Amino acid sequence: MKNKIVLLLFLSSILCAREVLLLSSYHQGYEWSDSITKGVEKGLYYSNVEITYEYMDTKRVYNKEYLNSLFQLYKNRYENRKFDVIIASDNNALKFLDKYNTELFNNTPIVFCGINNFDLTLFQNSNIATRTTGVVEEVNIEKNIELIKKLHPNIKKLLVINDTTTTGQGMKKEFFKIYDKFRNDFQIEYIDKFKIENLRTKVRELEQDSVILFMLLFKDETGKVFTFQNGLQEIEQNTKAPIYGLWDFYISRGLVGGYVTNGYEQGFSAAKLTRGILVGRKVLDIPIITTSPNRFMFDYKKLKQFNIKRDSLPEHYLLENEPGTFYESYETEITIITVTFILFTIIIFLLIGSLEGKKVAQKELSIQLNFVEALLNTIKNPIFYKDKDGKYVGCNHAFCEFINSTKDEIIGKTMYDVFHEEQVFFEVHEEIEKKLFLNEKVDEYILDYHLKNGIKTLIISKSLYHGDKNVVEGIVTILHDITDIVKIQNEKKQHESFLIQQSKLADIGEMINAIAHQWNEPLVEMSAIVQDLELQYKTSKISDEDMKLFVKDAMVQIQYMSKTLKDFRDFLKPSVQKSAFFIEDAFNEILNIIERQIKYSYLDLTINYSSENLKVFGYKNEFMQVLITILNNSKDAILKLKLKDITFKGKIDVQVSSYEEVVVILIIDNGCGIREKDKAHLFEPYYSSKENGNGLGLYMSRILIEDKMNGKIYFKENMPFTTLAIELPKKG
Repeated sequence: MKNKIVLLLFLSSILCAREVLLLSSYHQGYEWSDSITKGVEKGLYYSNVEITYEYMDTKRVYNKEYLNSLFQLYKNRYENRKFDVIIASDNNALKFLDKYNTELFNNTPIVFCGINNFDLTLFQNSNIATRTTGVVEEVNIEKNIELIKKLHPNIKKLLVINDTTTTGQGMKKEFFKIYDKFRNDFQIEYIDKFKIENLRTKVRELEQDSVILFMLLFKDETGKVFTFQNGLQEIEQNTKAPIYGLWDFYISRGLVGGYVTNGYEQGFSAAKLTRGILVGRKVLDIPIITTSPNRFMFDYKKLKQFNIKRDSLPEHYLLENEPGTFYESYETEITIITVTFILFTIIIFLLIGSLEGKKVAQKELSIQLNFVEALLNTIKNPIFYKDKDGKYVGCNHAFCEFINSTKDEIIGKTMYDVFHEEQVFFEVHEEIEKKLFLNEKVDEYILDYHLKNGIKTLIISKSLYHGDKNVVEGIVTILHDITDIVKIQNEKKQHESFLIQQSKLADIGEMINAIAHQWNEPLVEMSAIVQDLELQYKTSKISDEDMKLFVKDAMVQIQYMSKTLKDFRDFLKPSVQKSAFFIEDAFNEILNIIERQIKYSYLDLTINYSSENLKVFGYKNEFMQVLITILNNSKDAILKLKLKDITFKGKIDVQVSSYEEVVVILIIDNGCGIREKDKAHLFEPYYSSKENGNGLGLYMSRILIEDKMNGKIYFKENMPFTTLAIELPKKG
């Protein structure tokens, strides 16, 4: 009898849609709330549930009068409606249900999620304790600091940033519970009272091997309010230090990562508890989940920026912003192959379906199948298809040649029989095919095949094929060999790298000349100091004070000469990766090297900036190399006129302007100009308008600006003086 009742309850839960109310404390569009909603929807997707959504909007408005108005609204709206379960998202929603316990949704089971500072003892004395279960939300500061220690073993200082909101002060207590555990490992500075201007300065001046732990920043001590987006941006845009945090919605907005509270997992866990109630379990039999379902999450771009290797990350992490396929530039070719593959797949299934027809139809089908097979065999791309058990049921000649086997040796076998000791190969295919069978979206992917005749790099496209009544029968795969393309691209990169270094070496003569100008005055000063020292020594008039003064003056000159060499050495280093840098910094470093050379050429060099702190995204040292090339060209064009008229006043005017997405640098000189016959060839390799030029300077400048940094470089037409323009993007 008991079994029959359980069966009836189960059948009624399937046949009748159940109603669930999702009561969210905040508003739709708030990333934390939206993540919880997605988790709830995913968890209840197959449960025959109709979800009603209510957003209390208490991030924007939260007072007694507003809560009373919400109560009246919900009472009128749901007076004649009965919900099976109410899911309360975050503290304010749960407090609201507790306050209006008997007047609103009386006796309806409640499942909460996203609850901060949960105290089980206090909760057991609440009005709704006997009909409520849920999942607790808590941050784990200790685990985040241990993560920082692991990923940054050379850390010298940890700056902890928090605010004075109710949530922030709760986290402050949690932080100082574990403070003593780490205080001797490195310097720890905690701040939660600050003006935003002072905070920007503090993070900007952090020394190397410093790390930031970002808790919250919704307002500063002046009362200035920040959204969850621009609060973190105030920090990220003013520091070079890596930032870690406690909340998943800050990932992709500046955090390297962290052990974060995850809204999706909160919602999904609450949905699992709700499913238990919907199939008949009593609320009191479902224990509250007191361990927050947090997880490790990281931003791929930030890992790259701070050179953090994947193998140093903890297990079971989630990675955001991982780039798509490397070969998106071949999208047209891949699309053609995919369309062809889909077309032939449709033809194959149509032919297979026609086998159920009459004998005449079977004969016609046989002819068509032969045609399709011949058509597939004319395609140079390897194609094969497998059944649901992973056994090969068909392929074309190209696939047989590809793996150096006959069709008889392939059909009926699995990839484990055909390929041997390729663990990575097996794991990748299994994962992709598992997703296909779960109806998840799968893009083309790249894989190396280890064959007897060497390694082949392939773009792989997979798709399900269906049989009678649209039942999935297996997977079709098409391979596109891009080994030669990859090889050509690698050779092109190596050639470009060689040309860049060749171009930089071509400028070394100019740079050595610049160093000679820089060292001329210090060497004269050093000579005078030594002669004066010798004279005083011979006359026995030297004192200890005089000796200290000689040494001090000599060290000033030596340090100046040493700085010149350091600037030169930094110029020669290639940039490791793209990053944001200040245009003014690049010009200042260049002027440290060539300033005196410009001075002794009797040129006027002026630089005007439309605003302060203009930043671009690219390779700083390579951009400096371009500036050296352009400024030297301008200097040579002016000196060419000075040879004819020594009184000629040469000028180089640099104008840096900011636009919406780019920064534009105009370099204008009043030199000899560009001959008409040279204009069309200036950016070609090994073409030079100079008598002894190597023709690499402007060519490599174009490669660096346009190919490497996604910018533009060109000479402006119809200008009174020679004007070269450089456009660089502000963001990657």
